[in-house]
Amino acid sequence: MTRWRIDLEYDGRGFVGWQVQPGARSIQGVLEDAVERLFGERVRVSGSGRTDAGVHAEQQVASFAVEKERSEKAVRDGLNAFLPPDVAVVAARRVPDDFDPRRAVKVKCYRYTWLDRPARSPLWEGFAWHLRDPLDVEAMDRAIQAVVGTHDFTSFRAVGCQAAHPVRTIEGASVTREGPVVRLRIRGNGFLRHMVRILAGTLTEVGQGRADADRMARALEGMDRSAAGRTAPPEGLALEWVDYGEGEGVGRA
Repeated sequence: MTRWRIDLEYDGRGFVGWQVQPGARSIQGVLEDAVERLFGERVRVSGSGRTDAGVHAEQQVASFAVEKERSEKAVRDGLNAFLPPDVAVVAARRVPDDFDPRRAVKVKCYRYTWLDRPARSPLWEGFAWHLRDPLDVEAMDRAIQAVVGTHDFTSFRAVGCQAAHPVRTIEGASVTREGPVVRLRIRGNGFLRHMVRILAGTLTEVGQGRADADRMARALEGMDRSAAGRTAPPEGLALEWVDYGEGEGVGRA
């Protein structure tokens, strides 16, 4: 058996998320279909983590093992020939048999994007949360610093989250502006279900002046989902990169 690592990117709008679901279109499902067509084997494709419906990825990492041999170029190009236009394999490489794309992750970086201007944008439709009034980026950046470090993120955990515990370590976070585009970038060793979207929804209250910069710290201390803000829409969220101790974004396009 040969184990492969594939780095891929996708537009999440047309999917129910990463995980296979009966009768629904998933990232995992279309990858497994493509592997079967290329190798003639039906195998499980495992990912570094599960993205939700509508969430995008600039670098997702997945792995699978097959009996037949191919070159790295043949795997990349062959899978792309069988994948739909909204998913692409950027790189393929052989890895040790024990490579686990989820357990081996050192750091992940997610990005959440807002577009704050009066007019909507067809170019950002499906890729940013459109708000008509300007956000206070400085207040948002101050607020998000409260989550850096190791904390109990119960307040930022979706109901039904199946993670064994709510403690996660955030290595860094920032909110920046480029014209009408505001971006949250947050990197850590792992994330709970809807965690980044709930962080983004709570930050939005700060940016709109409906809460002060201490809002995030108070929500952390509350250790209850009701202590944090709304869950932000999925279209603004993207998995930006996954690092396995190789350096940020290695393997990205």
